[in-house]
This record gives sequence, structure tokens and C-alpha cells, in this order.
Amino acid sequence: MAKPAKRTRKEAKPAAEPRLGIFWLVDGKLLIDSAPLSECEQYGDHLNYPGSHIDVWEQWKHVGNVSAESEYEEFPRGRVMCGTSTNTFTLLADRCILKRKDLIATIKDELHLPKQTMLGTDPHYQCFACLHGAADEE
Repeated sequence: MAKPAKRTRKEAKPAAEPRLGIFWLVDGKLLIDSAPLSECEQYGDHLNYPGSHIDVWEQWKHVGNVSAESEYEEFPRGRVMCGTSTNTFTLLADRCILKRKDLIATIKDELHLPKQTMLGTDPHYQCFACLHGAADEE
């Protein structure tokens, strides 16, 4: 009886399609809404997730994913987009999120982003605590 041939290299899984999206850190829990890159919208020289923080938050309030008394801008939040000419992914977020490597790793993993994803801040993504200088350590 012949022995089965040994594998000489690992069979690679097909890479998952990167996703773009928006996210929040609510009471220590990361909430993400995203879409595959192929379904995202052109916005200037970037591809962007088609939903807005305001609209998604309202939908989540309606279905009970977040408190009906809460507002989308209360919590640390951010967005991932992709430059079309450079194919570079950028994660923009509140500093309450950016200072936590575990959260960044989770976002990159959930959205299938490359290690080289750029990180940055944006005035749109500041939570109430950061805006008013009272950011507590998460």
C-alpha cells in the first residue's frame, strides 16, 4: 500500500474581502457596522462606507441595539475608508479608541484590514468626554 503524498506547503485560505465601516465604543463594547469594499461608495478620492453614524445609530435605537435615550455622538466612534489611488486603508477614530491597541486589533480583524492600515484622528469623531476634556480611561 502506497503512503499518501506529504504536503510540502500550507494551502492558503482565500483572503477575506476588506470591509469599510463605522464603529463606536459603548460601555466598553465595540459596535461595528460595515460593508464589503466592493459595495462601498466613492467619496472624493476615497471609498467610504455608505452609512452615516447618525442613521445607523437611529436604526440601532429603533431595534434596541443601543439605548433609546442615547445620542450617537456621546460615545467614542470612528470610521474606516480606503484611498482609491493608493489602495491605502485609513482608520480615523476618537483618541479613546486609538489609545487602545486591543480595540484597533479587533477593528482590523473584524474588517479584514491590512497591517499597514493608517491610523488618525478627526474632529468629527470626538466623544463628549474628549470634547470637554474629561476623558476617563476605558
